[in-house]
Amino acid sequence: MTDQRAVIDGLKARWRTHVQMLGNFDASVVGRTFDDLCTSYSEKHRHYHTLNHLTRIFDCLELHGEEIGDPARLAFAAWYHDIVYDPRRTDNEAKSAERAMKELDALGADNALRSHVVQLILATKNHMSGGRDYDDDIFLDADFAILGSPHDEYRQYVMDVRAEYAHVDDAAWLNGRGTFLKKISAAPRIFRTGIFEGEYAEQARENIAWELTALDALGGGQ
Repeated sequence: MTDQRAVIDGLKARWRTHVQMLGNFDASVVGRTFDDLCTSYSEKHRHYHTLNHLTRIFDCLELHGEEIGDPARLAFAAWYHDIVYDPRRTDNEAKSAERAMKELDALGADNALRSHVVQLILATKNHMSGGRDYDDDIFLDADFAILGSPHDEYRQYVMDVRAEYAHVDDAAWLNGRGTFLKKISAAPRIFRTGIFEGEYAEQARENIAWELTALDALGGGQ
């Protein structure tokens, strides 16, 4: 099990770096906002959309940092894209965008940055449709990169997402998850950017094929 204290400490260092991009040094606001972020991403019903998910996204973005033109936009989109997450609702992205707008204002972000972050958060509702520019597409691909993770990591991701949807019975899960995966696998490409498509797509298709087979077995081959 990952040491959560170490995860939080690592994220706090990143938070401080990102907030410095805004030129805001109000320690009380910065500290309180970070604590609230950690509280949200540590809600008991979360199993995948957690602080570990944030860490993976930041690791991925930093790995491809040379491709990014507007790092502040992607950094704060990462912090806020799943800040509101309730699997029983369909407006998580909109609610997350609302919270981002409010808290980024308190942190001193300018209107352009807040607007771009909000647009990018809303774009996460359908990753494959893409964002407004290449930076947006890098972020959407980074959030989607779990699909192309090593198989053991992918299996854990599937179990964690299923746990978040524990309120859904097997029939509804089979239908919803199966539809999602089939849409992805039928697309000519999975990722928006060439760098992610080249690095993750082959493994993603293998993982998705495995999961579709597992879903088919769960449904009795129907």
